[in-house]
Amino acid sequence: MNTGIAGAAWVLPLTFALLALSAALILLRLVSGPRAPDRVVAIDALTMIAIAVIALLALSTAQPMLLDAAVVLSLVSFLGTTAFILLFRRRDRGAGETAHAADGRRLAGVAGTGAPPGGEDARNASGSPTGRTDAHENREAVG
Repeated sequence: MNTGIAGAAWVLPLTFALLALSAALILLRLVSGPRAPDRVVAIDALTMIAIAVIALLALSTAQPMLLDAAVVLSLVSFLGTTAFILLFRRRDRGAGETAHAADGRRLAGVAGTGAPPGGEDARNASGSPTGRTDAHENREAVG
């Protein structure tokens, strides 16, 4: 039984080279920025490349224990990215500021917005507070 990888003599070195090129380009983004969220995305991308390199090392050296390190690194990367998101959210929104939807409307029922749940802001696209279309409401009123 042959357990070798087809094309491993040229595929693995090519993959390592492409990952190195990707890491160099991401390092350029990390240094140039221009904003802090760009740098966080670059750090996150670098950790994904590190996970890929560890997985390739596990494949090329036939040591499956390295995959455990890749899993741990992915979990730590997720926690770090989540912490940065919370940090940027607090920095961008002050205590007296209200949350707004993408179209500029105030969000209803969100803590700190001052908007009561179920007000005019809670209406759906049809304009109905119940979330039903006008034809459905007319049938209820008649029947």
